[in-house]
Amino acid sequence: MKKSKFIISQKGKTPDTVLLYSTFSTSMVELEKNMYESIFEKNDYEKYPEEVSSLHEMGFLIDDDYDELSYLESLRCMTLEANKTSPTYYIICPTTGCNARCYYCFEKGVKQKKMTKKTAEAVADYIIANHDDEHLVIQWFGGEPLLEPKIISLIVDKLHKNGVKFDSKIITNGSLLNDEIVKKAVNEWNVKIIQITIDALYNEYNEIKNYYNIDNPFELVMNNIQRCLDNNINVRIRINFNPLENDKAIKTVDYLKDRFGSDKNFFVYLAPIDSKDIPSITDEFKNQRKHPLIELLDAEKDYCSFGNYDKRVEEGTKYDAILRKYYLTPIPTSCYGGCKSSLTIDSSGNIFDCHRLLGHEEYASGNVFTGRTNSEISKVFANPYIKDEKCNNCKLLPLCQGGCKYRAFTYGKDHACTSVKGAINDLIKRAADEMNNL
Repeated sequence: MKKSKFIISQKGKTPDTVLLYSTFSTSMVELEKNMYESIFEKNDYEKYPEEVSSLHEMGFLIDDDYDELSYLESLRCMTLEANKTSPTYYIICPTTGCNARCYYCFEKGVKQKKMTKKTAEAVADYIIANHDDEHLVIQWFGGEPLLEPKIISLIVDKLHKNGVKFDSKIITNGSLLNDEIVKKAVNEWNVKIIQITIDALYNEYNEIKNYYNIDNPFELVMNNIQRCLDNNINVRIRINFNPLENDKAIKTVDYLKDRFGSDKNFFVYLAPIDSKDIPSITDEFKNQRKHPLIELLDAEKDYCSFGNYDKRVEEGTKYDAILRKYYLTPIPTSCYGGCKSSLTIDSSGNIFDCHRLLGHEEYASGNVFTGRTNSEISKVFANPYIKDEKCNNCKLLPLCQGGCKYRAFTYGKDHACTSVKGAINDLIKRAADEMNNL
């Protein structure tokens, strides 16, 4: 018998106890310090036979011949294999153009190009020929997709005429959600969710977005959010935040909660900005009183999350829901960019394995006219094998499976890690406290 590689230990409720969490099995337990030292430091498994048996069952102790790394590797392989099915998720960009100019946009500098009617028809034909009959979601992305509603309608109309069933969602800055667009979204485009980014309030929001020729864009977008809610559309607000400027994110959430929080279809989540010029949220931030994630969680723990987790949608047990809330659950693969069941199509009809590759045609994996190919970048995204020893020896490996490949080669390996890395001990404590109160 031996210890699992994926145990996070820390002081428990009292100095005489130790709190353990397994990122591999998701088990959590608090032991007396003397017992912990005997079992996990001295490897004395005979002194506490009943407890050792329970710890083995919980995954803290494992058989000598059990290889956890091999299991995680096989899980990644099986996930990729299971997702070689017909596509269930399309991200479609009717244009790479945008009427805003956010300073942090990953598409900054990309050539702005609208989708032609010919390409839109080819996109529709490709979806008709390549889709899962039982489950299909289309995400309209950009640029700003609502700059080209006619292109969206052209694609959608052809899908309807060919009996393709689907739901859709829109990622938008929210400035173009007028009555006509919202009516189309509900009645024609089968839109169930609209995601809007709100990073600050009033003039600061206007400066960040830097819109072309829009008077008072902040209030315009606020009114458009209300229009969507009035039409029973689920609105998810994403707040991109700089970890060094938490106050701005907290004030923004407070404002949105006061204005829209009573609507059951309104939800907010926070996402750290990826940039080489901003500290990675995976850092420990030892010079600050609290980690940025913990500070945000303390401020808005009853209203929003720091990931795309909606507390209203809780599957499984309450224990499972608490772990998901704090992003403490394992994942089967680091990136669905390697899965053939999802793909992104740009305004020229190029196919990409990951939407973050938009604007870089050299990373395309085919196109809708000639078909999808297994390019070199596809092989990178679909590679389930981790050679990095730092990753393989990390206790958080089950939570990230090697991390985001795009972030790794764009911003550095630290940005690829799970966002909870720097605050993991605090999050485990909070999860334990909630579980004790069930």
